[in-house]
Amino acid sequence: RGGFGSPRDHEPLWIENWNRNHRAGKDSLDWFFRAFNSTGIYEAFLKSSPRFYGFIVCGGMVGTYYWSRTWDHIWNRVNKGKLYAHNPYVYPPADDE
Repeated sequence: RGGFGSPRDHEPLWIENWNRNHRAGKDSLDWFFRAFNSTGIYEAFLKSSPRFYGFIVCGGMVGTYYWSRTWDHIWNRVNKGKLYAHNPYVYPPADDE
């Protein structure tokens, strides 16, 4: 056992007991946590602050773009034939003089 503050210094017993109590395998979302941890996304993007913020900003931009495109597609499908873009302008016949 090391001195106070050394790397070998032990935590108080209640903290060691708290750290021993984990929910691995008991949680209802354990399958999700195992799948997420196997992807390596946390280590690659979420572990450091600059990469986290970059991931959030870039992910937000990409997510917003595709969210908008999805709703535009749904709107076009629901209103097919009713929108200005679906009804091209037809020029009147030319007058022969």
